Amino acid sequence: MHRLLKWVSAILILIVIIGGGWFWYQYQQDPKNTQQNKPLVMKTVRVVGVGDSLTQGIGYDDDHQGYLPILKQQLSQDYDVKPKTANFGIGGERSDQIDRRVQTNQKLRRALRRANVIAITAGGNDLLQSLEKNITVNSNAQMTQKMTPLKTKYQQKLTQLIADVHEVNPRAQIYLFGIYNPVYVYFTNATMISTAVNQWNQVNQQVAASQPKTHFVNVNRALSHGQYQSANAQAKLKEENQQNNQDFVDPGKVQTLLQTQDSKEKNAYLSTEDHFHPNKKGYHVMASKLGQAIQSSVNWPKR
Repeated sequence: MHRLLKWVSAILILIVIIGGGWFWYQYQQDPKNTQQNKPLVMKTVRVVGVGDSLTQGIGYDDDHQGYLPILKQQLSQDYDVKPKTANFGIGGERSDQIDRRVQTNQKLRRALRRANVIAITAGGNDLLQSLEKNITVNSNAQMTQKMTPLKTKYQQKLTQLIADVHEVNPRAQIYLFGIYNPVYVYFTNATMISTAVNQWNQVNQQVAASQPKTHFVNVNRALSHGQYQSANAQAKLKEENQQNNQDFVDPGKVQTLLQTQDSKEKNAYLSTEDHFHPNKKGYHVMASKLGQAIQSSVNWPKR
């Protein structure tokens, strides 16, 4: 009897092992149950935009969304990630005002701390204020003398802004946009404005290069020249603007242009509402340029 019980126990154990192995085999063969066919959870990447009206999105059909929704769509198409965006742009702010928000706005600081990517637009209002203060100069020498200390001060403010963003989140990649000349296609030969824009862009580029994990995003030529990118198009544009052939443009003409609201805008990338901010096509340019910069500095899984 004792020997029989041993045999029965051994047979039962063998049945359990064989049966368990069979059910495990069936489980593995069933595509509904196999772990390999379950969808993977996509990595969430957070993009925070902070800055002036170019972040806020002014000029784009008055929806104040700008380049961020376009960038989000591009990232979803290019990478196997789940992008989330947050917009902290306020029109009219200078670099020091943006920095003050970075230092004190708790909602912004929370978003920055969680960000993988931080995009910044700054400098346009600093430059505009500097030009307004020196609008009466009538020579390059005077312009350089007036603008040099203002440019130095701007560089200090911008450097502090980037440093404060890094202090909130030292892990994120930071992308600093350059600025552009919104009246270039009307005053192509007015070197005063173009030179000042170029100098401010040099500051942005130098500050980005001096800071860790910070990249310069150049949109100057694309947005300033609009559809007039080729050498032939530029030559024709200069011919058309012979009446504005002076280096130092009449500020009244610029002011009149920017205050004119009509359905015509010579630059196909700028808004007809104010002839200053990008339209939808212009914000697509910003999103594309930022996307290219992101591609060169992240290792997100691609589709």
